[in-house]
Amino acid sequence: MSIRKLKEKAVTQIVEERKGGDFNSLEDFFHRTDLDLADAMALANAGCFAELEREQSHQQIAFRIACHYLQNGEGGDILPSFGDKRLTHAEKIRLERESFGFPVSEHPLTPWLPLFAGKIKKARDIPKYVGQTIQLAGVLITTKVSATCKHKPMEFLTLEDETDIYECVMFPEAFAQYGDLLNWEKLLIIRGKVEVSFGVYTITIEKMGSMQRMGENLRKRRQKTEIRRQALRHP
Repeated sequence: MSIRKLKEKAVTQIVEERKGGDFNSLEDFFHRTDLDLADAMALANAGCFAELEREQSHQQIAFRIACHYLQNGEGGDILPSFGDKRLTHAEKIRLERESFGFPVSEHPLTPWLPLFAGKIKKARDIPKYVGQTIQLAGVLITTKVSATCKHKPMEFLTLEDETDIYECVMFPEAFAQYGDLLNWEKLLIIRGKVEVSFGVYTITIEKMGSMQRMGENLRKRRQKTEIRRQALRHP
């Protein structure tokens, strides 16, 4: 269900057929299912056949799938001469993003964290900072809009970084300023005060921004600084 381009009828067929036993090879999968090429390629790009054909690369698996469907299952099982080159980490992450909308092999924050080293705290350490204002990175998991006793909108958020899940609250003033950001951004940098009530820790959000946008700006500034340094060293 998580694979974006996989049709519902394909999901149903696979699950039903698997009740009779696990698939043990790509050929076994071909024999027991009747999917179309697009569904089979969606499964391949999501890495679903990697465990069935451990000795073959993604390219080789994709080629076998294409041959099977384009030759109506009657072609030979001959692999081309492009070898068994494995996907690079970047290629694997790209396919995962296309398939699921998010990476599976690494935490979504991972590519951006080095840019914020020393500037953000970890979710697992939140209890150390009660009463203090800190910065955190987070992937948005859920939101819930509510209202104050004066009927002003506020919002509760659940986020996670690579160490833990944590809860946040945006009171009306912050909600008015940053609430719309949550409609299109999932990777966030937040600044807020750590509160604790009955053993539950929450972050009262004061400021919030797009981690990707802030990271790109940081990267550009560092690149410009490095260019200036190089210019001073080699005028």
